[in-house]
Amino acid sequence: MRRLGRVLHVARNDVWRMVRDRPFFFWTLAFPIFFIVVFGMLFKAGDAAPAVASLTVVNQDEGRWGAYFVDKIKAPNIEITVVKAEPADFTRLIVLPPDFSARIEARRDQALAFKKRAGASERAAARVETRLFQAIARVLSELVLYGDGDLTTFLDGHPEVADLVRVETRFPEKTVTAVPSGFDHSIPGTTVQFIMMMVMIYGGISVMEDRKKGVLSRLLCSPLSTGELFQAKLLGRWSMGVLQALMLFAVGKAFFGLNLGSAPLALLVLAVFALAVAALSVFAGSLLTREDLIVGVSVLLANMFAGLGGCWWPNEIVPPAVRKLAMISPAYWAMDALHALRFFQGGLRDILPHLGILLTLAVVLAVLAARTFRVRP
Repeated sequence: MRRLGRVLHVARNDVWRMVRDRPFFFWTLAFPIFFIVVFGMLFKAGDAAPAVASLTVVNQDEGRWGAYFVDKIKAPNIEITVVKAEPADFTRLIVLPPDFSARIEARRDQALAFKKRAGASERAAARVETRLFQAIARVLSELVLYGDGDLTTFLDGHPEVADLVRVETRFPEKTVTAVPSGFDHSIPGTTVQFIMMMVMIYGGISVMEDRKKGVLSRLLCSPLSTGELFQAKLLGRWSMGVLQALMLFAVGKAFFGLNLGSAPLALLVLAVFALAVAALSVFAGSLLTREDLIVGVSVLLANMFAGLGGCWWPNEIVPPAVRKLAMISPAYWAMDALHALRFFQGGLRDILPHLGILLTLAVVLAVLAARTFRVRP
């Protein structure tokens, strides 16, 4: 217990030194919020389908089958507007040509034009398209059951028939059905990026300066061993990363309505990720001897890993080859896990591989940092 108390005391002191630094809250809170707003507005909240999807039907049909087909399209969640000419403003539109009835009665095939406005809800469009296919299937099944009868008299009266065809829509396995977007993407993305940048810069420079100024050497005059001193430095930098995540998530929840899917699991992901970054910061501070070098390496790695890892834009929209390359970035595994929790209704089982990879990376980096950790210049 005494050993743990000594480690916690040094780690707490390191965190307190960072918090007292005047630029600390600008770089760990204010500046990240700027990124959150920019990327949150750039990738606005995803496609939210309206409760009732609108459909404009341009019925140019000169017979009676056009109105019959429109009646088959009707559904509680679809609002239909029938017009004679194509309007300048529409959301979704289908055109029934003048010879629509004539071609049906002649048992000839025909093509229907379906249009949708750019930027309109894709989910609503899919709902309307499904209903159109259902209407086509219902009309065709009735014509098949009617047989070789005279179709010109079909609408004057015919026995009711049951639907022969059932139309359902489903996505192929592993299809991305939601693209992460809005503040629910930008807040975790910015948090992951700035944990990398700030923990590596602050953590690395403080280790380097403490070694140069003899602080680490003097600490060994206390009951602390070299191993305990390393653990304290690692714990202090991990605490800084977790603190930053808690601050940004609190701001996101209060001002942007942040939804993490599962807040405890999201924090678990970031805690393991912060441990890997903390180990990397101690490793950099032990290996590098100049402040400008630590800053340059930290900014370069943080931005490269953030861009590849899906912090700036969702990795779900990049080509498969780029997505595979992104797996070299620790940020990828953190962001993919956070997206699984928020956008794909995942749970602990779904993010276990991500946690395993991040934890393995943290252990490897911690071993490297421990071997290179130097108390004296």
